[in-house]
Amino acid sequence: MIKKEGQGWRIIRDTSRDNFSTLIGGENWAIELNQFEWENLVRVVNDLSIQYKDVKPQLMGDEDITLELERSPWLAILKGDKYGWELTLILNGSFSLNRGAEVYWPKNATIQVANAMRTMWDSDYL
Repeated sequence: MIKKEGQGWRIIRDTSRDNFSTLIGGENWAIELNQFEWENLVRVVNDLSIQYKDVKPQLMGDEDITLELERSPWLAILKGDKYGWELTLILNGSFSLNRGAEVYWPKNATIQVANAMRTMWDSDYL
C-alpha cells in the first residue's frame, strides 16, 4: 500500500484490492477508483499541469485562466492565475459502473496532489 497525503488531500493505492485499488480524497470527500479511472485521472491531471506550466509565463498578474480537458471517464477543469490553480474533476458515470462523482482540490493542495499522482504513477511502472 502506498499512501500520500497533505493538508486537504490524500491518495491511497492498494494494488492488492481487486476492484477499487485507489482512494482519492479532499477536505470533506473521498472516492475509490478502479484501475481504469486511476490511470486516466493521472494522465489528465498531468496533461493539464503541463498546459498550465506552458501558459503561466504569459499570464499577467491579475489574469485568470481556465483550461478544460476531457478524457473518458474524466472531465478536468483547471482554474488559476499566475500564482496557482485549483482543480475540479467530474467522473462520468456512463463509463464506470454507472456511478459518477465531482471532486475538487483548492489552490493550496492541487500542485501537491498532481506531484503525488505523478510519483505514484512512476513507481507503478518502473
